[in-house]
Amino acid sequence: MQIDGALAQALWHSHRITFHPRLRDPVTVIGQDARFERFSQHVPGAFMPLGAYSYSRSHFGHVARIGRYCSIGAGVRVMGDSHPTDWASTSPVFYRRKRAQQWGSARTGFPEFRALGPPVEIGDDVWIGDDVLLAHGVRLGTGCIVAARSVVTRDVPPYAIVGGTPARTLRSRFSDALIERLLASRWWDWPVAAWDATDPRDVQALLDHAASLPGTLAPLPETRFTITEALRAAT
Repeated sequence: MQIDGALAQALWHSHRITFHPRLRDPVTVIGQDARFERFSQHVPGAFMPLGAYSYSRSHFGHVARIGRYCSIGAGVRVMGDSHPTDWASTSPVFYRRKRAQQWGSARTGFPEFRALGPPVEIGDDVWIGDDVLLAHGVRLGTGCIVAARSVVTRDVPPYAIVGGTPARTLRSRFSDALIERLLASRWWDWPVAAWDATDPRDVQALLDHAASLPGTLAPLPETRFTITEALRAAT
């Protein structure tokens, strides 16, 4: 499948999907199975499972879900395949039939080894800096921040700021009590226009406003779709 400027324009009009940098020449689509929401920004032709109001300047596979209001920098990657560490050799010629036979092996028995771990999961309102490396299966909690060039090998708690190699918690963004209230508010369930009258520097005011929204404004329904489904609706 290819996508060009005309199709990109159709996606903008139908779903408010954008690309950065702007898509000009036709490109082959990457991430055809990624399920994303409206109001998301992608690398040209490379789709990620982004939630609404999220953008990514990277494309990396093996991620199950990315929440809303997320900011993902350039050069973010998920680690490559694992290798066995307690076998006589770490080489895949001992557990991948095709690789071994291509190189002249007559082996018939290949022990099972799972080289790919669980996919990454990213919560809502997460900021990931440039050139971050993520281990298989890590979960980045809502509101967390990952410093540029960090190597994340374990789950990151909500609203934690982590950095380093391997990444460790530097501090929390807010007190435990305030984090609990932010998570309970689920403010990211509402469209960006819901916050037009709020001052983003005033966390308490945003929480008060979030408490007033149910019953007065409908939350944004989470409707995710693939690029194939989006183009079918757009054209």
